Amino acid sequence: MSEKRSACPYCGASLPAEAAFCPHCIHSIRSRQALKVPSHLWRKTLKWAVGAVVLAAVALGLYRYVAPATYDAYGEVTYTNADGTYQLLLTFRNERFTPQPEITEQAEQDGEYRMPSRLFINHVDTGANAGQMFLQKVDTVSAEIRQPADSPSPMVCSQPEYRDFSPEAAQISLVDFTGRSAPAELVWTIRMENGDTIRLRQKIAVEQIRTYDYGPEDYPMSTMEDLQALVDQITQEIPLPAVVNLHLPAVTYTGSLTIDGRPINLYGSVDPAGNRTTFTDTVRVGPKEGPITYFYDLDFAGGGTGVGVSASARFWAENCTFTHWKTGVLGYGDVWVNVIGCRFAENGTGFHFNSSGSYVTHTLFNDNTFVENDTAVLLEDVPSDEPLNFQGCRFTDNGVDIDNRCGQPVEISQAIFE
Repeated sequence: MSEKRSACPYCGASLPAEAAFCPHCIHSIRSRQALKVPSHLWRKTLKWAVGAVVLAAVALGLYRYVAPATYDAYGEVTYTNADGTYQLLLTFRNERFTPQPEITEQAEQDGEYRMPSRLFINHVDTGANAGQMFLQKVDTVSAEIRQPADSPSPMVCSQPEYRDFSPEAAQISLVDFTGRSAPAELVWTIRMENGDTIRLRQKIAVEQIRTYDYGPEDYPMSTMEDLQALVDQITQEIPLPAVVNLHLPAVTYTGSLTIDGRPINLYGSVDPAGNRTTFTDTVRVGPKEGPITYFYDLDFAGGGTGVGVSASARFWAENCTFTHWKTGVLGYGDVWVNVIGCRFAENGTGFHFNSSGSYVTHTLFNDNTFVENDTAVLLEDVPSDEPLNFQGCRFTDNGVDIDNRCGQPVEISQAIFE
């Protein structure tokens, strides 16, 4: 029997009936059918895909959990770690819970100024001061001023450290500037031991204020009547926030002087014979508004009674002398007063602080000399619990060196007692 044959549908060559391909043109003769993948293989593939996605999500979450974090804000940051949640804030004021992200300071053009940027750290849940505890988790703390390269008077900041004059602040950076300083930004960088970084920022702007200087060559001021009239005229004509400086001749004034409507600074002088500007009656300082009233290089010579300077407004005396008064300098009301580098001799009380309220200008009372006073320093009431620092002061032959009736913290380790 002969074998059945068929023709190739592509080249027409004769083919055996059961041929799978043509040996002449190499084309496949039989049609192909797609194989079906069993459904259980699709399920396995889907499970692997879902598992991979889950693993990727877990890995990303774990990375975000353990990777160092960066916090960056003006004024304050809320930071949480395993021990709790903390408020970190910067302020130029002595206020532990109130951040100060920016400040505008009024300044004379050529005046030199310093202000403290304070870092406070509070435990959010309890409100407790957590500064020293938190710093144990800190690797480094630094500060820098960022400002225009062409600033006519660049600001400068100190590196942060703990300072006694503001004991609740974790650390303080001192910022120095003048009235010609351009706007700048103070940046604190806190690097934690766990790798986290906290940046706290403060914007600082300086508003230049006008300064008026009066001297004896242009204005009558050789008698107390002349001087009081000039003070009253200035009070009426020169509004705040302008600064007024009176440069006084080396004369002795008799009669009292009152500076009440606005702060007016007094600068003494010395004549060729060595006599300095001298007041023999009380000078009252009581402006309700405005900056500190400054007295420089003045002598206050009393007759055994009365008060040399009676201040119910912010007051600062530097390189002045107070002799033969019942009280040399009295600060009262609700204000802060300072005496720096002054001499108090043969007074009933040299320096008397009797002021309530809550205010601090400067806690240093350095380089004063107290000689033969019945009481050199009387602290009856002080508007702050911050320690008063008497470094460099000399106490000699006083009946009582410091009568601390209000229990004010004082720093006297660098004072001399004879």
